[in-house]
Amino acid sequence: MYYWVNQGKTYKEEKEGGYLWAPTSNSSGKSFFHWNNMIKLKPNDIVFNFRKGFLVGYCIILSEYFLFAQPDEFDVDVQWEDEGYMIDAKYHLFNKPLDINQVYEKIKQYLPPKYSPLNFTGNPPKAKANQGYLYALDPYSAKAIFKLGNIYIENQKEIKHNINEEKFNYKLSKITTRKGLITLRTVQGEFRQQILKRWGNKCAVTNASLKEVLIASHIVPWREANDKERQDADNGILLSPVYDALFDRYLISFDDDGKIVLSNSFDNIEFLKLGITGNERIKSLSLGNKKYLKRHRRKLIDL
Repeated sequence: MYYWVNQGKTYKEEKEGGYLWAPTSNSSGKSFFHWNNMIKLKPNDIVFNFRKGFLVGYCIILSEYFLFAQPDEFDVDVQWEDEGYMIDAKYHLFNKPLDINQVYEKIKQYLPPKYSPLNFTGNPPKAKANQGYLYALDPYSAKAIFKLGNIYIENQKEIKHNINEEKFNYKLSKITTRKGLITLRTVQGEFRQQILKRWGNKCAVTNASLKEVLIASHIVPWREANDKERQDADNGILLSPVYDALFDRYLISFDDDGKIVLSNSFDNIEFLKLGITGNERIKSLSLGNKKYLKRHRRKLIDL
């Protein structure tokens, strides 16, 4: 399933924390469908992130929802109940943020008459995000947005018009504890520590050692890996942000000798603008790394 989330005041905190969060109700005890939509989210669902007039990227859902107190890092001036729905998510940025008016033109024919994330109003009229947090999105709209953002997603689900907010039974799951968050973040934290140690706290390609920005990137992504593979240090490479973004989107990979492989979806001059010549190499791949990289190369974008 696909969704659209409005994160004007909380995007930075949610992105850095790797989650989505919405209150269960306001201070008067009233709830709304766009908060309750959090209950619907399932692992591998995709949510587009809207902030300040732009779709800035998308995130992939990693967990079922669970109840969790409003994050301490939030700095918002609204009256919510302290308890809310939380979901763990991995965030991805578009190469360039997508202007809401440009997005609207591409998806307006697919937007539902009710519970749409966007409307077209004003004088002169322009696209605006409807007030609310999380909206279901038609798969046709998702496909159009990915095309606009030049993002390749394999195995798109069969396209169906299946948005119907009113028929969903918003009943709380019995599994609504903080244990899920603690367990998942513990696994992710342990994986990062393994990868930092494995690569000596340095980017595997550039040797950059600013640990605070280096990313422990799964070779076979979390959404496609089994539990063992998600925790396997051989399924990880420590990368600086530019390399991680390209690697995660199958725009680069590495061969068994560690030499970088570039997607032919862009002219090489575009890679040069990012400082990538095509001669980069990882020098210390393990046999396990090579096994996972073989699977990664199969998805390298080849247009």
